[in-house]
Amino acid sequence: MDIIYFHPNDIDMENDKINAKSFIGDKWVSVETGIPKLIDISPFCFKFSNVTKYLRSKAVLTDNGLNRISKEELQEILLKDEVYSRYVIPTKPIEAFSDIEMFLQEHKEIVVKPVYSQRGQGVYRIKKNKDNYSVGFKTTEKTMDSSELETLYEDEIKDAKHIAQKFVYSRTKNDDPFDCRIHTEKDRNGKWQIARIYVRIGIGQKVISNVNQGGGIADVVPFLKANFPNWTAIHEKLKSFGKSFPYKMETIRKTNLMTLGVDIGIDKDGELYIFEANSAPATNSIKAEVTLLRCGYYQHLIETKVK
Repeated sequence: MDIIYFHPNDIDMENDKINAKSFIGDKWVSVETGIPKLIDISPFCFKFSNVTKYLRSKAVLTDNGLNRISKEELQEILLKDEVYSRYVIPTKPIEAFSDIEMFLQEHKEIVVKPVYSQRGQGVYRIKKNKDNYSVGFKTTEKTMDSSELETLYEDEIKDAKHIAQKFVYSRTKNDDPFDCRIHTEKDRNGKWQIARIYVRIGIGQKVISNVNQGGGIADVVPFLKANFPNWTAIHEKLKSFGKSFPYKMETIRKTNLMTLGVDIGIDKDGELYIFEANSAPATNSIKAEVTLLRCGYYQHLIETKVK
């Protein structure tokens, strides 16, 4: 199996050629080649819409970029589903500051975050107290009155599309926020497999468990043992969810996917909640597992789709 690397800017669409890189020996070597029949495409390349459209006509893509949905849309769709509605977090789109106030009246503690964001940027935790609000951001927490909260909305939230969600108390015994990443990949037979389930802990953080802002990663079993008396049942629920949900996501998007990372919150009672489903999950901590599964899936696509 010959593997090359290229960027959208490396494609010559007029001549159906690519100025790519090939790893030969111990060096990356420039090569000119035709369009590969199979392309493992990063969703970050979809912003080059003309290139993506061109590649769809020339090759099999691991993700065709069609029917992509936002966090808000996913929650709305799952809310109507008989099986997955139990995992949905109450969510509301934010169109004005009054939406935040009304949602706080209902839920008392919420998370406000951008619809489209990377690595947990711009996420706030807001709690309604008797006479003021507690606002958490990254590793800080401030007390604000109503006018200060509205100023925050005007300065940081208003100009980008945001949603408000009920705060799910997914926290360790030390009160650090955490979530479980269920990383799934297709295998040699084109079936979904769990590459790894691991826990991301936001040590010292106030809102979310983002390891890019400081924190750590833990294996799921010892973490659950240390934090939940009913850890066995929770672990089984995580595995069951990881085996079934990727198929649901493909049905929602009406397309085949290769990889999916689902972020799950676990409340005090051991109930699971979907925070996010990511079609371009990070692989830094599970390169070996992903490599073995993904190369098998490449072979499956070559045999069933390319040929």
